[in-house]
Amino acid sequence: MPYTLPPDVEWVQSYKAVPQATGFLDLPRELRDLIYQYAFGIEGAIFIYSTDAYHVRRNAKAVIVRHKGLGPQSPLAISKSVPISLFRTCKQLHAESLPFLYSRNLFRLYASNTDFAPRYRGYVRNVVFSTDSMIHKQVFDRNVETVGYAWRRRFWPDVLQKSKRLLTTYPNLQTLTFAIKSSKPGETWRPAFMAAENRTRKQRVAVAAAWMRPWCPFANDLEEEKLRRCLLLEIVPGSPGPGSRGEGKDEEEDEYRGSRFEPEEEWDCGEFAEAWKLCVGWDEMHGKGKGKEMEARVRVVEAANP
Repeated sequence: MPYTLPPDVEWVQSYKAVPQATGFLDLPRELRDLIYQYAFGIEGAIFIYSTDAYHVRRNAKAVIVRHKGLGPQSPLAISKSVPISLFRTCKQLHAESLPFLYSRNLFRLYASNTDFAPRYRGYVRNVVFSTDSMIHKQVFDRNVETVGYAWRRRFWPDVLQKSKRLLTTYPNLQTLTFAIKSSKPGETWRPAFMAAENRTRKQRVAVAAAWMRPWCPFANDLEEEKLRRCLLLEIVPGSPGPGSRGEGKDEEEDEYRGSRFEPEEEWDCGEFAEAWKLCVGWDEMHGKGKGKEMEARVRVVEAANP
């Protein structure tokens, strides 16, 4: 896709020291773009964990981290995966490769005020931001009423405030994902409003979407409409440690199968992400043509629980 350079990013054509020599810039732009895509495409996410305010030039510290099963098992220095020297070769290469580093990759931020060079902000398209589980610990309560109160009074206003700040900093975001991590280490949070027994996945998703809709209001203005089109809420899966459920799991299930002591089926936290998309009408907004059947289910649930 074509990109428009920000006014402070200068495209200057490079010239060869030896006109007869064949160089990288002699390749057609289509081939150069394929090379940029391969060179600057990153599996996982680029984790911006701090900004050095005392550096002469604003210097963001970053590593590549694993995200949704992709990327290195342990944090990897960005210089070991991204050819920074190619990025700094000349102004023409710098301008051509910018979109492939900033627009095609996912950036994970530690704080909503984390930032890097202003000239690159307009390129950033995808950001993941983690919520602070200690601030919103009542959201993890097992009581639905307690969760609803904490969600509306503290959690949702905090999400809106930080999202607007990020959207102001990065005005061309396509996805802004808030990753919700359990307050208990290693645990995958299951919201109280999704603990629906004896229901199918579609039914649980519909119930959760109907629950979230009144608790996640968006103002009827341009800023929040723009936010509604890019905001995603997801739950971070827990990391099972040694001795957790998983070792000997099959034997345990066989031993208690059919009895009231049979272990509870593991919950797929992807249901929450599905419920959020249904709540805000994500598929309809992005022209995917899905979700009409699920929307009908939500309306049935809302009618049954006014």
